Formats: sequence, structure tokens, C-alpha cells
Amino acid sequence: MLSQTQRYAVYFAALLVIAGVAWLLGPVLSPFVAAGIFAYICVPLVDRLSRPRVPRTAAVVAVMLLVALLLIGLVLVLIPLIQAQARAVLAQLPAFTQWINGEVRPWLETHLDIQLRFDAAFFQQRMEPWLKEGGSWFGSIVPSLTSGGLALIGFLGSLALFPIVLFYFLRDWKSILRALEDLVPRRLRPEMLAIAHEVDGVLGEFLRGQLSVMASLAVYYAIALWAIGLKSAVSIGLLTGMLAFVPYLGFSLGVVLASAAAVIQFHGVLSILPVWGVYLVGQLLESYVLTPWLVGDRVGLHPVWVIFAILAFGNLLGFVGVLLAVPLAAIALVLLRHLKLRYQSSGLYKD
Repeated sequence: MLSQTQRYAVYFAALLVIAGVAWLLGPVLSPFVAAGIFAYICVPLVDRLSRPRVPRTAAVVAVMLLVALLLIGLVLVLIPLIQAQARAVLAQLPAFTQWINGEVRPWLETHLDIQLRFDAAFFQQRMEPWLKEGGSWFGSIVPSLTSGGLALIGFLGSLALFPIVLFYFLRDWKSILRALEDLVPRRLRPEMLAIAHEVDGVLGEFLRGQLSVMASLAVYYAIALWAIGLKSAVSIGLLTGMLAFVPYLGFSLGVVLASAAAVIQFHGVLSILPVWGVYLVGQLLESYVLTPWLVGDRVGLHPVWVIFAILAFGNLLGFVGVLLAVPLAAIALVLLRHLKLRYQSSGLYKD
């Protein structure tokens, strides 16, 4: 019979095996991992819709249609919105150039001996063709992201496979969990089920709560930036909220984009102060209101731990590693918690 320390060594070894398999089969696993994460998030909704008179298959189809409509609607709203607001920023470039050349350049040359060259025509010549082409730019980008025709076919195949895998995951979720449970040795089953239940609590609260935080921040930043008169408020606000899943990434990028847009639009360095105020309030709102309320302090996934997991697993496993970062971080966190309790109850710690 294995000791407690040996059992936890086996658990960590199994975690490393999962990471190794993901590294070896990364491109193949992408649609399965993505579908599994979406299924994990959507299963509670499917369970609620499933009733004696409503077959589970019908509930799965309804949830998938709802998710598809939300994603399609988001894309159809974001692309024209970003294009329109990019045009509005470009329209401000001539006046911004006059302000730079008329006020900023003379001050820099006089006081700091800095020679500044700024020409808005360069940006307009590069951006206007992209804006006229609309969404057709996506078709030229996809091939450049792949190494050849076979890679492109593989990408499209994975994209088409995703909804099929998601459907079966949602429909057979309970059967899959039972099959995995049957593989666990009976002697280890109670302890492993307790660990799995704790991981589910950590991961479930984090993912579902973080989605709520992202939506709340997107609404706040869009409204707050619009209230201070920024023309690119909606697109920058939505982008900030969507990137809030990675701690501090959405905040940092949003501050940079909004500050640049404010300087171009209002032709003054002081115009960034209201933007900074909006993001300062947003950061306080996220840290002290939204995250404790929607995610919960007891989840324990510290932002630094999440950042490290995303960077580490992304570097080791690529795109699959980014998808698996938070689940694997949650599993490792729970195992480390249990190891800490074992260590604190051991004679080595007490003596």
C-alpha cells in the first residue's frame, strides 16, 4: 500500500504525464481541449435545461445555438465597430499632426534639444486600404499563420471538429465522468474523488466568475470612456474587458490604447488624466468589488500564479498549453494545499 507521500508523488507524476501528452499531441488535441473547457463551462446550463420532458440532446443543441449566436453577434458587432472607430481616429490625425508640429516639436527642440518628425500621411496610406477591404483581411492572415496548405487544412479541420466534439462532450458529460471514475483504483477512489471535487470547486468558481468579471469590466470601461468623450470608447472598453482573463493584460493594454486615442483626439497630454482616472477606478473595482464578489477569495488562484501558469504552459505546450494553463494550475494548487496539510501534521514540521 502506498504511503500518503507516495500517493501525492503519483498524482504529480500523472499531472506531468498529461502535460507530456499535450506537448506531443498539441495540434491534434486543440479542438478537444477547447471543446472540453467550453463543455465544462456550459454543462451547468445544459443540466438546468434538461428536464423529464426535455431530452438532454435538445438541451445541448439549444445551448450550442445560444453560444454560437453570442459569438457570431460579438464578431459582427466588433469588426464594424473597430473599423468605424479606427476611421474616426484617422480623421483626427491631420489636426493631431498640426498640434505636434506647431506646439510639441518647438517645445521639445527648445527645451530638450529633441528633433521630432511626425507625418500622418504615412499612417493614413497604410491604414486606409485595410479599412476599405473590411473583414477580407482575415483571409490573407490565416495562410500566413500556417506553414503550408496541409497546415491550413488541419486548422480548418480542427475548427470544424470543435462543435462536433463539444456536442458529444455536453451530451455525454456524466457518462465520461463515470468512465473516468471507474478507472481509479478502489483504494484510492475516496481520496481522489475528494481532490477532484475540490479542483472542480476552484476551477468552476474561477472560470465562471472570471467570465462575469470580464463582462462587467467591458461594460464599465465602454461606458466610462464614452462618458469622458473618447470616440474609441466602445471598442477599447470591450477589448479591455475581454483580455481581463489574463491578469493585468487587459488593464495595461487598455491604458495604452485609450491614452493614445485621447492624445490624438484631444491634442493634449493632460487629456490622458481622465483616462487614467477611469482605469484606476476600474482596477479598484475589479480588485475590491468584482473579483471578491464574483470569483471569491477562497478560490485561491492568485493572479501571479495564473500569469506564471499561462506563460509557462504556453511556452512549453503552445496554444494547447494556454488552454490547459488554468485547469492544470488549479489541479497543482489543490495538490500543493493537501501536501502542505500533510507536512504541517507530520513530525518533521512539529518537531
